[in-house]
Amino acid sequence: MDFPVSKAQFNENDGMQPTQYDENGIPRGGPAYYPGQPVNAPGDPDSYEGNFDAHTGEPLAHMRRRPDGIIGPALMFVDTDLQSAMWRGSVLVLAPRSYSPPTVTLNDGFGPSMPFSAVLLDTYKMTAFYRIDIEVKLDVQREKTIEYKVNNEGPTYRFYVPGQTTPWRFCFWSCNGWSLSVSDKEKKELGGDNVVWDDLLAKHNVVPFHVQVCGGDQLYSDKIWNAEIWKPWLAIKDKYVRRDAPFTREMATLADDFYFTHYAKCFFLGKFGESMTTLPITCIIDDHDVWDGIGSYPDYLQNSQVFVQLKEYAFKYWRLYQAHTNQQMARQHGYFGAHGYSWLKQFGPYTAALGPDTRYERSLNQIIMPQTYDLMFDRIMRLPLSVKHLVVFLGVPIVYPRLTYIEKTLAGIKSIGLTKISFLAKQKALVNIWGEPELSDDMNDHWTSEVHMEERKQFVLRLQDFARQRNVRVTFVAGDVHCCGAGRFASSSPQLPPERDFRFMPQIVSSAIMNIPPPNLVIRAVHSSAKTYELDRSTDEMMYRLFEQDVNGKAPPNNNTKLLARRNFSSYVENLQNHSMIVNIHVQNENNRGTKAYPINVPALDPSNIA
Repeated sequence: MDFPVSKAQFNENDGMQPTQYDENGIPRGGPAYYPGQPVNAPGDPDSYEGNFDAHTGEPLAHMRRRPDGIIGPALMFVDTDLQSAMWRGSVLVLAPRSYSPPTVTLNDGFGPSMPFSAVLLDTYKMTAFYRIDIEVKLDVQREKTIEYKVNNEGPTYRFYVPGQTTPWRFCFWSCNGWSLSVSDKEKKELGGDNVVWDDLLAKHNVVPFHVQVCGGDQLYSDKIWNAEIWKPWLAIKDKYVRRDAPFTREMATLADDFYFTHYAKCFFLGKFGESMTTLPITCIIDDHDVWDGIGSYPDYLQNSQVFVQLKEYAFKYWRLYQAHTNQQMARQHGYFGAHGYSWLKQFGPYTAALGPDTRYERSLNQIIMPQTYDLMFDRIMRLPLSVKHLVVFLGVPIVYPRLTYIEKTLAGIKSIGLTKISFLAKQKALVNIWGEPELSDDMNDHWTSEVHMEERKQFVLRLQDFARQRNVRVTFVAGDVHCCGAGRFASSSPQLPPERDFRFMPQIVSSAIMNIPPPNLVIRAVHSSAKTYELDRSTDEMMYRLFEQDVNGKAPPNNNTKLLARRNFSSYVENLQNHSMIVNIHVQNENNRGTKAYPINVPALDPSNIA
């Protein structure tokens, strides 16, 4: 999703007729089988064979970071075991299948550890995925610098773990890639891929972060729909026939190859790959990790054989690359949900992090299944009593301006025959490749869309009840929208300070680390609807005027003080003196060098909070 529908925007049954069959039982209106296409021939730069040796599985020269034919390492933060004072993580390595399983050796300054051994997660062609679980004993009063090697050879890498009594520092970013519509000229004007990445890594080199939370759209997989193989399926006019048309072997071959290769290139050729050697990840998923708008389309598309099966390939590689797991092992690796892959982790004793999966279970009318909410709240209600902050990481902001007027505009698209709407999307066509209004999926992705408002309300009210019972401050952090800002839920009583208000829940919006910001007219339109709204009789919500000054010291364009259309990331530091959270949104400077910080303080919740 690149922008923020209600069911009124389209007629679910429009264009659908009961399927008619010929004398052979083949549906009329489209083929039951699609002829094979020449897919990803050797030499294709987007194919396995264009990046790996087809016989040995070794990466070709342009894919190599190491001399030994191994791709990686990629670090992930798994959890903190507070009982044993143990930091737990994992290392992902891709190696040729003929190689021996890799090992990882750690050194915390007192000599090398015994080698940690690998578990085989999966294979694709001549390449194997290995997960190596590692652990570090936390010192009581000091942070540790941990050096490590793969197979006890090649480069020495390092990462950092806090002490048992020292503050945790983590960062958040989202949208690590470019939308297909972004031109080379636009990329150049923004300074290219790495302006914000360079700033994040420079700050990490001075005062290291302990975790980087990847907030969705870690890569952009929309390119998969450019393949010729989909054209016969897309050409089917009858919606029933298109829904029931088979997902062919050729489609499966393309999907497997595309997601494997696209991930390998996006994760290990850029700054993100560099960062994962020294700064452990923990990832949530958003739509572009799968494809644009997944989950927010009408049922006939969501339940089509092609969408259902293609989504499984996308999640297969999300699990492998971003979660260091597979379908069989996901639950034992800590992921939970009725069907999806949510997680709950301890960033030390005082901060818990919740990463709901808002994509796998999503449909037009539902973001997360009720059973998953129950699992989620069962877990957070059992958090240690030491926890002062629960940070909820969401792909899309939950506190955000209403976009009802845009929803109403889209609702009239078919009736008035519009094909373009330049003030929203820079002349972007309004009908997408599936024949639906182009922005309808983006609008329906938002928690503040009409179809999700009741689910949103119940989620927030349950979090309020948790905050009240446990005296834990709840903070939301999200990306997706290619701009930055901050807002909050809070008690409607103006006399109640945030420190004593369990309904006070800040929202940090931090997006994008790479992708292009929205046009100023879009920000202006959204900004105009950034009013104070009522969640219920006791709670209201609003966006802060965080940007009284732009990065250049001047007033922001059109005095849009609540949302700033510049690339950014955010950082979070525990203040152990008063248990507040110090937050900064680091916004790219106008000269495309470095960032300017906008600070936010998130106070702890006083035990005498007022109901």
